[in-house]
Amino acid sequence: MNHRLYFLGAVICFGIAAPANAYSPTDLQTLLSTKKCVGCDLSGADLSRKQLVNADLQAANLVGANLTGTNLSGAKLGGANLTGATLARTNLTQAVLQAASAIDVNFANTNLTRTDLSYANLVNTNFRTAILSNTDLAGSNLALADFTGVNLGNTSLTSANLAGARGVSGSAPIISPSPNSTDRNSTTVPSSVPAKPDVEEGATMPQRPRVYRIPPGLGRPQRLVPGGTRQSEPVKFDPSY
Repeated sequence: MNHRLYFLGAVICFGIAAPANAYSPTDLQTLLSTKKCVGCDLSGADLSRKQLVNADLQAANLVGANLTGTNLSGAKLGGANLTGATLARTNLTQAVLQAASAIDVNFANTNLTRTDLSYANLVNTNFRTAILSNTDLAGSNLALADFTGVNLGNTSLTSANLAGARGVSGSAPIISPSPNSTDRNSTTVPSSVPAKPDVEEGATMPQRPRVYRIPPGLGRPQRLVPGGTRQSEPVKFDPSY
C-alpha cells in the first residue's frame, strides 16, 4: 500500500511540474522597464503589442514567446533563440538578428525592411506576406522556408542555404538579381558553397563586442558576432560577378 501511495505521489509531483517554457518574471520586468535584457530568459512570455523599439535582447531566450504585433524596430536580437515564437504582424525594421535561431517561426505580415538576418537559423520559416525590402539573409539557413509570393528583388541571399525552400528558383544558395534585370522576382543560382563567418573567438570588431553561438541542437554551431548597430546596407549582387 505504501508503495502505491509513493508511486501516486511521484506521478502527481511530476504532473504539476513547471512548464518547459517558463520565463523569469524578474527578466520580464527588467525588459519592460529598461528595454535591455541581454541573455535573459523570456521563454513563453507574452510580449504581444509591446513597444520595444531599440530594445537590447542579444542572446535572449525567447523560445515560444508571443511577439504578435510587437514593435521591435531597431532592436538588437543577435544570437537570440526565437524558435517557435509567434512573430506575426511584428515590426522588425532595421532590427539585428544576426546568428539568431528562428526555426518554425511565422513571419506572416511582418515588416523585415532592412533587417539583418545574416547567418540566422531559419529552417522551416514562413515568410509569406512578409515585407523583405533590403533584408540581409546572407549566409542564413533557409532550408524548407516558404517565400511564396514574396518579392526578393532587393533581398540579399548570398551563400544562403535554400534547400527545399519554396518561392525561389532552385534549391542551391542564391543571390539577388542584377539591378538591371527586368524580372525583379527572378534569382540567379551560382555554383558556390555556403560561406561561414570567419570570426575567431574573442575577436575584436567595431561596435560588435559580444560573441554568441547558435544554441546546441538548433543548427551547426558557428562563432558569430551579432552587430549592435547596423553599419552597412545588405550586400547587393555585382553584375560583373
